[in-house]
Amino acid sequence: MCFSATASFSLGAALIPVGIACLKKAQEEDRRYMPLAAFPLAFGIQQAIEGLVWVGLGANHTRLVALAAAGFVCFSHGFWLVWTPLTAASVESDRPRKQIWRALTGIGLLYGLYFNLPLWLHQRQLAVSIHNHSLVYQLQLWLYPTRLLVLLGYTLYVLTILAPLVLSGDRHLQRLGGLVLVALLLTANFFSAGFISVWCFFAALVSLYVGYVFLQGLEPRSQPPLA
Repeated sequence: MCFSATASFSLGAALIPVGIACLKKAQEEDRRYMPLAAFPLAFGIQQAIEGLVWVGLGANHTRLVALAAAGFVCFSHGFWLVWTPLTAASVESDRPRKQIWRALTGIGLLYGLYFNLPLWLHQRQLAVSIHNHSLVYQLQLWLYPTRLLVLLGYTLYVLTILAPLVLSGDRHLQRLGGLVLVALLLTANFFSAGFISVWCFFAALVSLYVGYVFLQGLEPRSQPPLA
């Protein structure tokens, strides 16, 4: 599969209006689902930003690459680490689980700051290259990671994003989580070098499911009632 500026811009252009429509629908039907409704819009903006990374690399425009790559990482290593558990907390009816998702939101915020603060202070901490038609983002972190720390970091990253979806008490989030998990497995098996970029691209595609959910109308009992 060939990823490109055209692919990213096209997906972004498709997702942004879907996200706006979802937000309007959530506002009318159930405001607890506003964070979920924002998924297509956020992914659309992220893909548009990555399109600029492709354009900058093609034109050898280092300033554009630096700014766009930092914007992409702000989403991939910041926004989603907070927004995903926050989304789960907003619709969760089980109080213990709701507290877990809230705690995970705080962890995601701290983890996101760990990734992004170096970029805000010094953009040279991030390098971008093209490998097998996909983008590879390399972050220079404050702490030089050992192999074990890298593994733990990846595990925490994936769990912070996947666990609130897959283990949610809400069926919409569970199904979305299943699709994101499939996207993760496909990426890990076939596009491991550009893991973050490709997983985000596939997850953006998967977010069209959110549009389907709101098009069909929210199920009145997607989870158990509040105790």
